[in-house]
Amino acid sequence: MNPIEQVVQQAILGAAVRENHALEHATIVLLSKRFPETRLSGISFATGFFVFGDIPTEAIRPNAEQALQRLRGGEPEMAIHERCGTNLAVAGMLTGLSAMTVTRLRKPYNSFNNVILASTAALVVSRPLGLLVQRYITTRTPGREMKIASVKRFTFLGSPAHFVRTENSGARLRLVPRAS
Repeated sequence: MNPIEQVVQQAILGAAVRENHALEHATIVLLSKRFPETRLSGISFATGFFVFGDIPTEAIRPNAEQALQRLRGGEPEMAIHERCGTNLAVAGMLTGLSAMTVTRLRKPYNSFNNVILASTAALVVSRPLGLLVQRYITTRTPGREMKIASVKRFTFLGSPAHFVRTENSGARLRLVPRAS
């Protein structure tokens, strides 16, 4: 995938990013079961995803392969993770919008108490909404074309990180219609 396509995929939350995001979550779920004392996190891109955490590099690929098979084999719920950044983004947006909305209302509705109440209500609603946003917008079950190409260990800000590179011809952008 060329750099321009990577940037476009990231900007529009393209299929490659969404499928890697699903695989990232499922991989972290499996790794968390194997290494329960290790705090893991990740971030996805069009060409793969990072797993941040001090775990053996050789443990990542088999868990990623298993995660890929399980996602495709009837366990798409593995793509949804309670600690995903999508949930934080939804909570932040809803809270900000609700607070702004209340402050624009006429008195007595724009009081400090109402801003707190609206923000709290937004936080309560954001939890199930964040999971729905993950399910329908920020993740997608990987197609049959996705393959795990490699796993490489890095050090990021002094902490161990692993990049899982994927190849996914089925999620490429089609800027020009295919010839029939």
